[in-house]
Amino acid sequence: MGLRSIPPPPQLARRFLHVVWPLVGVVITGVMVPVIVAGALHSLVDRRARLFRVSCLAVVLMWVDIRMLVHCWALWARSPDGSSPTWREDHERLLGGALDSLMYYTRRWLGLEVKLADRMHFGSHAEPLVAFARHAGPFDSLAITWLLTRTVGRLPRIVLAEAMRWDPGVDTILTRLDSFFVPSGSREDRLAGVRSMAASLEEDEVFLLFPEGQNWTPTRRRRVITALRRRGQHDRAERAERLVHVLPPKVRGAWAVRSARPDADVMVIAHAGFGELSTARLIWDALPFHGRPFLVTTWTYAADTVPGDPVVFGAWLDDRWREVDAWVSEHTDGPV
Repeated sequence: MGLRSIPPPPQLARRFLHVVWPLVGVVITGVMVPVIVAGALHSLVDRRARLFRVSCLAVVLMWVDIRMLVHCWALWARSPDGSSPTWREDHERLLGGALDSLMYYTRRWLGLEVKLADRMHFGSHAEPLVAFARHAGPFDSLAITWLLTRTVGRLPRIVLAEAMRWDPGVDTILTRLDSFFVPSGSREDRLAGVRSMAASLEEDEVFLLFPEGQNWTPTRRRRVITALRRRGQHDRAERAERLVHVLPPKVRGAWAVRSARPDADVMVIAHAGFGELSTARLIWDALPFHGRPFLVTTWTYAADTVPGDPVVFGAWLDDRWREVDAWVSEHTDGPV
């Protein structure tokens, strides 16, 4: 289960949502007012004020999204055919501002703090960058996207589930910025879209991909190992069993990116601190996140050092993921 199991909105519903989303926001805000008041009163009992924090943040983030959508409307009104010479730059600046707001309010209300374990190397400035990131815990997609935008200085092109089209703000701006919403069709259709997006990367952009394909949880880890054994892939199942904090990477998607842009340097991103928060109850119990930084480290490989053969590349990616797992284990307290 997860976002991949949620179908995208029908085209008519999608258009309707784009129009009424601000009105829906007003209604939801009205509904949330009693919840916020109840959360404020409950904070007399719960000193960590978790209900108050979460309910306030939910409303604030919704309005960040609505504001982004309204600004997208304004950009369209000024250039209905998208021919403005600053069309892309305007949307990139808008998305960057929205990411800043999301991180600011998440830090303020939940105590989410992103820290770098080491200095990041951004690769060649004359070529695009491909980033393969660990996928685990709450907020990792948001934190990594923001980090690449503000620290690396490259706006990510993102592969995300089509279910995200239910969010009109995300749907509008990421569609205009040529991100790829994974369709529910065949695997080849999905890979073709990934290759096409990678091939169109500009030199100041980064392609962000989570090769595991889904958020790590202990249950998913066991399920993946069982599925590999069922398919007779015993060697790969044994390798997956040795990975404690990550799922085995899916090579086909990563290779689709690599083969489309062999000139791009490759960054591997690991993070620790939130991966073990794999259920809603664990997240709730950990709130707020003061004293639990979202710790990030990266390794960057020059394009000419990354294998150009699919089989060798698969082994190379497996090796990188073992290194990610080892680093996460060193920076994770207690058992999973």
